[in-house]
Amino acid sequence: MRKIQKASAYLLVIFNVLLVSTPLLIVMKWVFVEAKIMNAPAIVNFFGLLENMIQTPEGLINLSTVPWTSFSKILGFSSDILSILPFVLSLFILKSIFKNYQNSEIFSAVNAIHYKKLAWLFLTDALIIKPLSATLMVLAVTLTNPPGHRYINIHFGTPNLEALFFSALLIVISWVMLEASKIHDEQKFII
Repeated sequence: MRKIQKASAYLLVIFNVLLVSTPLLIVMKWVFVEAKIMNAPAIVNFFGLLENMIQTPEGLINLSTVPWTSFSKILGFSSDILSILPFVLSLFILKSIFKNYQNSEIFSAVNAIHYKKLAWLFLTDALIIKPLSATLMVLAVTLTNPPGHRYINIHFGTPNLEALFFSALLIVISWVMLEASKIHDEQKFII
């Protein structure tokens, strides 16, 4: 049990760091979106963070080469924020789960409910958020193109299938955890 509590404490620290750093990285990316540092060393480019490539119907477009307007920048930033929203929300749910683990509450109905919330979050991410975010990003990138070359592109691909798989997996885990919590509660009252 001590190993679970110790690992939970470490993971809670990692989750807190990710909760702060993930939105900051997105903000930093959009502050420097027009910086053209394609030939800069990887450390200056923050290992590809500042040079992002977006797939559009016309091919790959580097974000630093797009002639940004205020509206298209806001649209692109909103797209990125929308895309990390499920990740940030999942960190809050995981924090709750691992706080319970830290308090020796492994098989509880509360944890089963948290796992179910994670599953629904992955499902929503796969079916709604990923396609919407990608659509907004392609629109933001092509908004300054001449008429006839602006796109709204909705697609469903491998990342969506991965999220669907993980949501199905987490639904099963939540069922198992709920049954385990019932068995655990029954055993508490047996003398």
